[in-house]
Amino acid sequence: MLSHQLLRNHAGIVLIGDYGTLRLLNEVVRDVNERSPLVRDKEGAFLVLAHDARKAYEQQREIIQPPEHFEEIGVRYGVAILWPVLLPQQRMLRESLAWIDHGKKHQAITYALEAVIEEALREDFGSREPAVTEAWQRLDPAHLGFFERLHTRGALFCSWTKSQRRQLLPSLLWSFHPLFGVGAGAYPFGPNEQVTPEDLAAWEGYEWPDPKL
Repeated sequence: MLSHQLLRNHAGIVLIGDYGTLRLLNEVVRDVNERSPLVRDKEGAFLVLAHDARKAYEQQREIIQPPEHFEEIGVRYGVAILWPVLLPQQRMLRESLAWIDHGKKHQAITYALEAVIEEALREDFGSREPAVTEAWQRLDPAHLGFFERLHTRGALFCSWTKSQRRQLLPSLLWSFHPLFGVGAGAYPFGPNEQVTPEDLAAWEGYEWPDPKL
């Protein structure tokens, strides 16, 4: 079973699971990464989700002891993932299943990941959750260069304050679209809550700042 803990400052979540669940996530993501025609860079950002799951169950990230008096829950393992990384990864996983033969274990772990994300978004963003969820669900990994756009968007996100992340994450997700910035009124955000091409260009070639987790 997957669960989560929120990171500080609307940064993302610690994705938590037992050994078997995280190993299944690793196996499914690796399989999808290898066979999906949507994944063009087989060593890219989507595969990082499998690496993160493996690092977690190999006890190289967070080790979460069971609560006092509830030892039957057992030890669980977690890994921190930022929102602008996890949300595109999940969309790649979900959309890829439409293109490849897959079994019930693929659907089971995909639904489990989606359920954790939905719960975490409601908890983290409150009244802003519908806007974040709409932008997340509209991410289309079939577009060329989908994950290549992650570098500048991740860097910009890490540079933001807590309040900026809450307000601007939907616009940041919309900016993954290849027509981002083309034409007035293309995105449903006002002038004070809009990520611009200039914002992203300023982070081209720069490392991501400390996200202050």
